[in-house]
Amino acid sequence: MKKIANTRIVFDRHNTASKKVAVPVYVEVTFVKVRNFYNTGVKVKKDQFRNDRVCNCGQQVEYNKRIDIVRNTIIDYINTKLENNEAFTLAGLKEYMSNNSIVGRKDAFLSFMYQRIYERKITDGTRKGHLSVYHVLKRWGRIKDFSDITQGNILLWNELSITNAIKTKSIYNYHKVLKLYIREAKLFGYVKENPYDVLHFKRSENSDRRFLSIEELDRLKAVKLTELPLIKARDCFLFQCYTGLAYVDMCNFDFESMAKEVDGAYRVKNERVKTGNAYNITLLPPAMEILKKYEYHLPIQEMHVYNRNLQAIQYRAGIEKHISSHVGRHTFGTVCINQHIPIEVVKEFMGHKDIKTTAIYAKILDKTVNKEFDKLKNVF
Repeated sequence: MKKIANTRIVFDRHNTASKKVAVPVYVEVTFVKVRNFYNTGVKVKKDQFRNDRVCNCGQQVEYNKRIDIVRNTIIDYINTKLENNEAFTLAGLKEYMSNNSIVGRKDAFLSFMYQRIYERKITDGTRKGHLSVYHVLKRWGRIKDFSDITQGNILLWNELSITNAIKTKSIYNYHKVLKLYIREAKLFGYVKENPYDVLHFKRSENSDRRFLSIEELDRLKAVKLTELPLIKARDCFLFQCYTGLAYVDMCNFDFESMAKEVDGAYRVKNERVKTGNAYNITLLPPAMEILKKYEYHLPIQEMHVYNRNLQAIQYRAGIEKHISSHVGRHTFGTVCINQHIPIEVVKEFMGHKDIKTTAIYAKILDKTVNKEFDKLKNVF
Protein backbone atom coordinates (compact mmCIF):
# COMPACT_ATOMS: atom_id res chain seq x y z
CA MET A 1 0.00 0.00 0.00
CA LYS A 2 1.36 3.42 -1.01
CA LYS A 3 2.14 5.91 1.68
CA ILE A 4 0.06 9.08 1.33
CA ALA A 5 1.11 12.61 2.21
CA ASN A 6 -1.22 14.49 4.56
CA THR A 7 -1.82 18.21 4.85
CA ARG A 8 -3.15 20.47 7.59
CA ILE A 9 -3.29 24.17 8.44
CA VAL A 10 -0.87 25.23 11.18
CA PHE A 11 -1.06 28.50 13.09
CA ASP A 12 1.32 29.77 15.77
CA ARG A 13 3.96 27.07 15.31
CA HIS A 14 6.23 28.56 17.93
CA ASN A 15 3.52 29.72 20.36
CA THR A 16 4.41 33.40 19.98
CA ALA A 17 1.09 34.86 18.79
CA SER A 18 -0.80 37.34 20.96
CA LYS A 19 -3.42 40.08 20.59
CA LYS A 20 -0.64 42.40 19.45
CA VAL A 21 1.78 40.02 17.71
CA ALA A 22 0.82 38.53 14.33
CA VAL A 23 2.41 35.26 13.19
CA PRO A 24 2.32 33.32 9.88
CA VAL A 25 -0.18 30.65 8.87
CA TYR A 26 1.42 27.57 7.32
CA VAL A 27 0.33 24.49 5.40
CA GLU A 28 2.02 21.46 6.93
CA VAL A 29 2.77 18.47 4.70
CA THR A 30 3.63 15.19 6.46
CA PHE A 31 5.11 12.25 4.56
CA VAL A 32 6.89 9.22 6.04
CA LYS A 33 7.13 10.97 9.43
CA VAL A 34 8.84 14.00 7.89
CA ARG A 35 7.13 17.41 8.00
CA ASN A 36 7.58 20.35 5.66
CA PHE A 37 5.96 23.75 6.13
CA TYR A 38 4.78 26.15 3.42
CA ASN A 39 4.20 29.75 4.39
CA THR A 40 0.88 30.99 3.02
CA GLY A 41 1.95 34.63 3.25
CA VAL A 42 -0.85 35.30 5.76
CA LYS A 43 -0.01 36.73 9.19
CA VAL A 44 -2.69 37.26 11.85
CA LYS A 45 -2.98 37.75 15.60
CA LYS A 46 -4.07 35.20 18.17
CA ASP A 47 -7.72 36.26 18.29
CA GLN A 48 -7.96 36.34 14.48
CA PHE A 49 -7.63 32.61 13.82
CA ARG A 50 -10.06 29.87 14.80
CA ASN A 51 -10.96 26.44 13.39
CA ASP A 52 -8.39 26.70 10.58
CA ARG A 53 -9.89 29.99 9.36
CA VAL A 54 -9.00 33.67 9.71
CA CYS A 55 -11.71 35.60 11.55
CA ASN A 56 -12.29 39.00 13.21
CA CYS A 57 -10.22 40.64 10.50
CA GLY A 58 -11.12 43.12 7.78
CA GLN A 59 -9.20 41.08 5.18
CA GLN A 60 -10.41 37.63 6.30
CA VAL A 61 -11.98 36.72 2.94
CA GLU A 62 -8.76 37.43 1.02
CA TYR A 63 -6.63 35.77 3.70
CA ASN A 64 -8.73 32.58 3.75
CA LYS A 65 -8.70 32.53 -0.06
CA ARG A 66 -4.90 32.77 0.00
CA ILE A 67 -4.62 29.88 2.49
CA ASP A 68 -6.97 27.77 0.36
CA ILE A 69 -4.94 28.47 -2.78
CA VAL A 70 -1.70 27.26 -1.18
CA ARG A 71 -3.28 24.16 0.38
CA ASN A 72 -5.26 23.24 -2.75
CA THR A 73 -2.16 23.62 -4.91
CA ILE A 74 -0.37 21.13 -2.68
CA ILE A 75 -3.32 18.71 -2.60
CA ASP A 76 -3.66 18.85 -6.41
CA TYR A 77 0.01 17.92 -6.77
CA ILE A 78 -0.37 14.98 -4.37
CA ASN A 79 -3.52 13.73 -6.12
CA THR A 80 -1.90 14.02 -9.55
CA LYS A 81 0.97 11.82 -8.40
CA LEU A 82 -1.48 9.23 -7.06
CA GLU A 83 -3.64 9.22 -10.21
CA ASN A 84 -0.59 8.81 -12.47
CA ASN A 85 0.87 6.13 -10.21
CA GLU A 86 4.03 8.23 -9.78
CA ALA A 87 6.25 8.38 -6.72
CA PHE A 88 5.63 11.32 -4.39
CA THR A 89 8.55 13.01 -2.64
CA LEU A 90 8.76 16.09 -0.45
CA ALA A 91 11.67 17.30 -2.58
CA GLY A 92 9.54 17.03 -5.69
CA LEU A 93 6.72 19.00 -4.05
CA LYS A 94 9.15 21.69 -2.95
CA GLU A 95 10.48 22.08 -6.48
CA TYR A 96 6.95 22.18 -7.87
CA MET A 97 5.85 24.88 -5.43
CA SER A 98 8.95 26.94 -6.22
CA ASN A 99 8.94 26.73 -9.99
CA ASN A 100 5.54 25.88 -11.39
CA SER A 101 2.99 27.97 -9.51
CA ILE A 102 2.98 30.86 -11.99
CA VAL A 103 4.64 30.18 -15.35
CA GLY A 104 2.40 28.69 -18.04
CA ARG A 105 -0.90 30.09 -16.83
CA LYS A 106 -3.00 32.36 -19.03
CA ASP A 107 -3.33 34.76 -16.08
CA ALA A 108 0.35 34.41 -15.18
CA PHE A 109 0.95 38.07 -14.33
CA LEU A 110 -2.20 38.32 -12.20
CA SER A 111 -1.17 35.13 -10.36
CA PHE A 112 2.32 36.54 -9.83
CA MET A 113 0.97 39.85 -8.57
CA TYR A 114 -1.48 38.14 -6.18
CA GLN A 115 1.25 35.88 -4.81
CA ARG A 116 3.70 38.74 -4.30
CA ILE A 117 1.07 40.86 -2.53
CA TYR A 118 0.96 38.22 0.19
CA GLU A 119 4.68 37.39 0.18
CA ARG A 120 5.98 40.95 0.54
CA LYS A 121 6.57 42.32 4.03
CA ILE A 122 4.01 45.11 4.01
CA THR A 123 1.38 46.27 6.49
CA ASP A 124 -2.20 44.99 6.32
CA GLY A 125 -3.35 48.45 5.23
CA THR A 126 -0.89 48.57 2.33
CA ARG A 127 -1.79 44.99 1.35
CA LYS A 128 -5.47 45.94 1.32
CA GLY A 129 -4.72 48.87 -1.02
CA HIS A 130 -2.69 46.66 -3.38
CA LEU A 131 -5.45 44.04 -3.43
CA SER A 132 -7.95 46.74 -4.36
CA VAL A 133 -5.87 47.63 -7.43
CA TYR A 134 -5.40 43.91 -8.20
CA HIS A 135 -9.17 43.37 -8.28
CA VAL A 136 -9.69 46.37 -10.59
CA LEU A 137 -6.99 44.98 -12.88
CA LYS A 138 -8.57 41.52 -12.83
CA ARG A 139 -12.04 42.85 -13.67
CA TRP A 140 -10.59 44.99 -16.47
CA GLY A 141 -9.10 41.90 -18.12
CA ARG A 142 -6.59 43.51 -20.50
CA ILE A 143 -3.48 42.74 -18.46
CA LYS A 144 -3.53 39.08 -17.38
CA ASP A 145 -0.42 37.48 -18.82
CA PHE A 146 3.15 38.79 -18.84
CA SER A 147 2.79 39.26 -22.61
CA ASP A 148 -0.02 41.78 -21.94
CA ILE A 149 2.40 44.21 -20.31
CA THR A 150 2.80 46.68 -23.17
CA GLN A 151 2.97 50.46 -23.51
CA GLY A 152 -0.41 50.45 -25.22
CA ASN A 153 -2.10 48.63 -22.34
CA ILE A 154 -0.49 50.92 -19.79
CA LEU A 155 -1.93 53.92 -21.63
CA LEU A 156 -5.36 52.24 -21.57
CA TRP A 157 -4.83 51.52 -17.85
CA ASN A 158 -4.26 55.25 -17.35
CA GLU A 159 -7.60 55.99 -19.03
CA LEU A 160 -9.33 53.41 -16.81
CA SER A 161 -7.66 54.91 -13.74
CA ILE A 162 -9.00 58.37 -14.60
CA THR A 163 -12.49 56.91 -15.00
CA ASN A 164 -12.45 54.80 -11.82
CA ALA A 165 -10.55 57.01 -9.40
CA ILE A 166 -12.67 59.04 -7.00
CA LYS A 167 -9.93 61.61 -6.50
CA THR A 168 -6.95 62.56 -8.62
CA LYS A 169 -4.44 61.18 -6.14
CA SER A 170 -5.91 57.70 -6.71
CA ILE A 171 -4.90 57.82 -10.39
CA TYR A 172 -1.26 57.99 -9.34
CA ASN A 173 -1.82 55.13 -6.86
CA TYR A 174 -3.21 52.90 -9.64
CA HIS A 175 0.04 53.40 -11.54
CA LYS A 176 2.26 53.17 -8.46
CA VAL A 177 0.95 49.72 -7.51
CA LEU A 178 0.99 48.26 -11.02
CA LYS A 179 4.44 49.71 -11.69
CA LEU A 180 5.78 48.05 -8.54
CA TYR A 181 4.72 44.54 -9.57
CA ILE A 182 5.81 44.96 -13.19
CA ARG A 183 9.23 45.99 -11.89
CA GLU A 184 9.32 42.87 -9.71
CA ALA A 185 8.26 40.71 -12.66
CA LYS A 186 11.22 42.11 -14.61
CA LEU A 187 13.59 41.36 -11.72
CA PHE A 188 12.28 37.79 -11.59
CA GLY A 189 12.90 37.46 -15.33
CA TYR A 190 9.25 37.13 -16.40
CA VAL A 191 9.32 40.23 -18.63
CA LYS A 192 12.16 41.89 -20.52
CA GLU A 193 10.81 45.43 -20.70
CA ASN A 194 8.97 47.64 -18.24
CA PRO A 195 6.69 50.14 -20.06
CA TYR A 196 6.99 52.49 -17.07
CA ASP A 197 10.67 53.01 -17.98
CA VAL A 198 9.34 54.96 -20.97
CA LEU A 199 5.92 56.15 -19.80
CA HIS A 200 5.74 58.55 -16.85
CA PHE A 201 2.63 59.74 -15.02
CA LYS A 202 3.03 62.66 -12.64
CA ARG A 203 1.56 62.65 -9.17
CA SER A 204 -1.22 65.19 -8.72
CA GLU A 205 -0.83 67.86 -6.07
CA ASN A 206 -4.57 67.71 -5.39
CA SER A 207 -4.95 65.94 -2.03
CA ASP A 208 -8.54 66.79 -1.28
CA ARG A 209 -10.24 64.98 1.61
CA ARG A 210 -13.99 64.44 1.70
CA PHE A 211 -15.64 65.08 5.05
CA LEU A 212 -19.11 65.60 6.46
CA SER A 213 -20.25 68.88 7.94
CA ILE A 214 -21.92 68.83 11.36
CA GLU A 215 -25.28 69.33 9.60
CA GLU A 216 -24.64 66.33 7.33
CA LEU A 217 -23.50 64.28 10.30
CA ASP A 218 -26.75 65.14 12.10
CA ARG A 219 -28.74 63.99 9.06
CA LEU A 220 -26.84 60.73 9.00
CA LYS A 221 -27.55 60.15 12.70
CA ALA A 222 -31.22 61.07 12.35
CA VAL A 223 -32.14 58.91 9.34
CA LYS A 224 -34.35 55.98 10.34
CA LEU A 225 -32.78 52.57 9.67
CA THR A 226 -34.38 49.18 10.27
CA GLU A 227 -31.84 46.80 8.70
CA LEU A 228 -29.28 45.55 11.24
CA PRO A 229 -26.30 45.63 8.81
CA LEU A 230 -26.97 49.31 8.06
CA ILE A 231 -27.37 50.13 11.76
CA LYS A 232 -24.04 48.45 12.52
CA ALA A 233 -22.33 50.23 9.62
CA ARG A 234 -23.61 53.62 10.82
CA ASP A 235 -22.43 52.95 14.37
CA CYS A 236 -18.94 52.00 13.16
CA PHE A 237 -18.81 55.09 10.92
CA LEU A 238 -19.84 57.35 13.79
CA PHE A 239 -17.20 55.70 15.96
CA GLN A 240 -14.63 56.70 13.32
CA CYS A 241 -16.01 60.25 13.33
CA TYR A 242 -15.67 60.41 17.13
CA THR A 243 -12.17 58.90 17.30
CA GLY A 244 -10.44 59.61 13.98
CA LEU A 245 -9.50 55.94 13.63
CA ALA A 246 -8.83 54.61 10.13
CA TYR A 247 -10.80 51.52 9.12
CA VAL A 248 -7.90 49.12 9.70
CA ASP A 249 -7.19 50.67 13.12
CA MET A 250 -10.87 50.33 14.03
CA CYS A 251 -10.62 46.64 13.07
CA ASN A 252 -7.59 46.37 15.32
CA PHE A 253 -9.23 48.23 18.23
CA ASP A 254 -9.56 46.26 21.45
CA PHE A 255 -11.11 48.16 24.35
CA GLU A 256 -9.96 45.76 27.07
CA SER A 257 -6.26 45.94 26.21
CA MET A 258 -6.01 49.47 24.76
CA ALA A 259 -8.27 51.75 26.79
CA LYS A 260 -6.94 53.06 30.12
CA GLU A 261 -8.99 55.18 32.52
CA VAL A 262 -7.20 58.47 33.25
CA ASP A 263 -8.81 61.48 34.95
CA GLY A 264 -12.30 60.06 34.61
CA ALA A 265 -12.10 59.27 30.87
CA TYR A 266 -10.84 56.38 28.80
CA ARG A 267 -7.67 57.21 26.87
CA VAL A 268 -6.15 55.17 24.06
CA LYS A 269 -2.47 55.31 23.09
CA ASN A 270 -1.55 52.85 20.39
CA GLU A 271 0.20 52.52 17.02
CA ARG A 272 -1.44 52.80 13.60
CA VAL A 273 -1.45 49.53 11.67
CA LYS A 274 -0.55 51.20 8.37
CA THR A 275 2.45 53.25 9.49
CA GLY A 276 3.36 52.20 13.02
CA ASN A 277 3.06 55.84 14.12
CA ALA A 278 1.64 56.43 17.59
CA TYR A 279 -1.79 57.98 18.05
CA ASN A 280 -3.34 59.34 21.24
CA ILE A 281 -7.12 59.75 21.62
CA THR A 282 -9.83 59.96 24.26
CA LEU A 283 -13.04 57.98 23.92
CA LEU A 284 -15.74 60.67 23.97
CA PRO A 285 -19.16 59.90 25.54
CA PRO A 286 -20.88 59.12 22.18
CA ALA A 287 -18.03 56.73 21.30
CA MET A 288 -18.43 55.03 24.69
CA GLU A 289 -22.19 54.68 24.08
CA ILE A 290 -21.50 52.81 20.85
CA LEU A 291 -19.00 50.52 22.58
CA LYS A 292 -21.45 49.77 25.40
CA LYS A 293 -24.17 48.98 22.85
CA TYR A 294 -22.02 46.18 21.42
CA GLU A 295 -20.51 45.05 24.74
CA TYR A 296 -17.21 46.72 23.82
CA HIS A 297 -16.72 44.69 20.60
CA LEU A 298 -17.38 46.75 17.51
CA PRO A 299 -19.49 45.03 14.79
CA ILE A 300 -16.78 45.12 12.12
CA GLN A 301 -17.87 44.47 8.54
CA GLU A 302 -15.60 43.60 5.63
CA MET A 303 -14.42 46.70 3.78
CA HIS A 304 -16.48 46.26 0.60
CA VAL A 305 -19.63 45.43 2.61
CA TYR A 306 -19.03 48.37 4.94
CA ASN A 307 -18.60 50.85 2.08
CA ARG A 308 -21.67 49.50 0.28
CA ASN A 309 -23.77 49.92 3.43
CA LEU A 310 -22.44 53.44 3.99
CA GLN A 311 -23.51 54.42 0.49
CA ALA A 312 -27.01 53.07 1.15
CA ILE A 313 -27.18 55.19 4.33
CA GLN A 314 -25.86 58.21 2.43
CA TYR A 315 -28.69 58.04 -0.12
CA ARG A 316 -31.36 57.61 2.55
CA ALA A 317 -30.01 60.56 4.51
CA GLY A 318 -30.05 62.74 1.39
CA ILE A 319 -26.31 63.40 1.52
CA GLU A 320 -24.74 64.13 -1.87
CA LYS A 321 -21.15 63.41 -0.90
CA HIS A 322 -19.85 59.92 -1.56
CA ILE A 323 -19.34 58.32 1.87
CA SER A 324 -16.73 55.62 2.40
CA SER A 325 -14.76 54.30 5.37
CA HIS A 326 -12.17 57.09 4.97
CA VAL A 327 -14.72 59.89 5.34
CA GLY A 328 -15.23 59.24 9.06
CA ARG A 329 -11.55 59.84 9.83
CA HIS A 330 -11.48 62.89 7.55
CA THR A 331 -14.57 64.30 9.28
CA PHE A 332 -12.87 63.95 12.68
CA GLY A 333 -9.75 65.77 11.48
CA THR A 334 -11.72 68.60 9.89
CA VAL A 335 -13.94 69.09 12.96
CA CYS A 336 -10.84 69.28 15.19
CA ILE A 337 -9.28 72.00 13.03
CA ASN A 338 -12.52 74.01 12.96
CA GLN A 339 -12.77 73.78 16.75
CA HIS A 340 -9.42 75.60 16.89
CA ILE A 341 -7.54 72.61 18.30
CA PRO A 342 -3.85 73.30 17.53
CA ILE A 343 -2.70 71.41 14.46
CA GLU A 344 0.22 69.98 16.45
CA VAL A 345 -2.29 68.34 18.80
CA VAL A 346 -4.48 67.06 15.96
CA LYS A 347 -1.34 65.47 14.54
CA GLU A 348 -1.02 63.43 17.76
CA PHE A 349 -4.71 62.47 17.67
CA MET A 350 -4.41 61.08 14.16
CA GLY A 351 -1.00 59.47 14.38
CA HIS A 352 0.57 61.47 11.56
CA LYS A 353 4.34 61.42 11.24
CA ASP A 354 4.49 64.73 9.38
CA ILE A 355 2.41 67.79 10.23
CA LYS A 356 2.06 68.43 6.48
CA THR A 357 -0.27 65.42 6.35
CA THR A 358 -2.40 66.90 9.12
CA ALA A 359 -2.50 70.22 7.28
CA ILE A 360 -4.47 68.54 4.47
CA TYR A 361 -7.41 68.38 6.90
CA ALA A 362 -7.29 72.12 7.51
CA LYS A 363 -10.45 72.81 5.53
CA ILE A 364 -11.80 75.88 7.25
CA LEU A 365 -15.58 76.07 6.93
CA ASP A 366 -17.20 79.29 5.71
CA LYS A 367 -19.01 79.62 9.05
CA THR A 368 -15.66 79.57 10.88
CA VAL A 369 -14.12 82.09 8.49
CA ASN A 370 -17.03 84.51 8.92
CA LYS A 371 -16.94 84.21 12.70
CA GLU A 372 -13.20 84.90 12.84
CA PHE A 373 -13.47 87.81 10.38
CA ASP A 374 -16.20 89.40 12.49
CA LYS A 375 -13.63 89.82 15.29
CA LEU A 376 -12.03 92.54 13.17
CA LYS A 377 -15.10 94.77 13.67
CA ASN A 378 -13.70 95.86 17.01
CA VAL A 379 -10.27 96.52 15.57
CA PHE A 380 -10.90 98.93 12.67
